[in-house]
Amino acid sequence: MTKTFRLTHLQDAVQIATTLTKSWFRGHSRVVGQLVPRLFRRHYHNPIRRAFQPELELSTIEAFKRRAPLVSALRLPPDRDRFGWLCVMQHYRTPTRLLDWTENALVALYFAVCGDHEVDGELWAMLPWALNAQAGAGWGTPLVSESPHVKYLLAEPYWAGKPGELAEKFGLKEPVRSAIAVEPPLFFPRMAVQS
Repeated sequence: MTKTFRLTHLQDAVQIATTLTKSWFRGHSRVVGQLVPRLFRRHYHNPIRRAFQPELELSTIEAFKRRAPLVSALRLPPDRDRFGWLCVMQHYRTPTRLLDWTENALVALYFAVCGDHEVDGELWAMLPWALNAQAGAGWGTPLVSESPHVKYLLAEPYWAGKPGELAEKFGLKEPVRSAIAVEPPLFFPRMAVQS
């Protein structure tokens, strides 16, 4: 369930942060009205692009992994760590299936106001455990290495078969069609600072 409030003062955001203490927050510098990972936004998901690049997500991941040692002096995840690679890609603003969230409402508020000062931004809040419960992934935030829902989502770009078969492989009754809130590995100092 989505509730909308208009924030006009910093105190409004502070009140939300102190009221929604277990929430995660996300800020957009423009009102978008929806939460869509960059890889699934209209620019990347239009029919013409998909016709020429049907495996866009997989080719983006593999191209990034090939070039990553050239751009990062920091520690990179092992090749088999699909979630770690998505987190590194997200850090470098590569289109992924991930959305960044923070536990700090003021960090999210910064992203909501740091863009064009002539237009309104937006601040999102969500309860990660409620999202996961609604998605059927259990309560709390799942361990990436243990959750069949997360394993499904990480394997999906590499899977050439039917979604139902992939779900069956991970012991799920049906394909995962909902977002899952997970806590990322903190590969970069900025990730820890932004909570």
